[in-house]
Amino acid sequence: MGNRFTFKCWNCHKDYTLFREITNEQVLTVACPYCDSEAVVDLDPYRKTVTSVMRGIGDKEQDLGEALELPEVLPTHKPD
Repeated sequence: MGNRFTFKCWNCHKDYTLFREITNEQVLTVACPYCDSEAVVDLDPYRKTVTSVMRGIGDKEQDLGEALELPEVLPTHKPD
């Protein structure tokens, strides 16, 4: 299931929202509805490891995997 995200166009610098599903891919490709420029969003810098501390015998930390901590507006850049 997807969510609505806000992007800032690298070309015309306008903010726009799109409905996208975030998968395990580290790069997301979108198109600006204002200037029709293709844009790339690198999600790798927003990935954080999530851990949980289990209290009790041995106080063990449990690795729960990764989660995305996305900013309100995702910056885009020109595709390579």
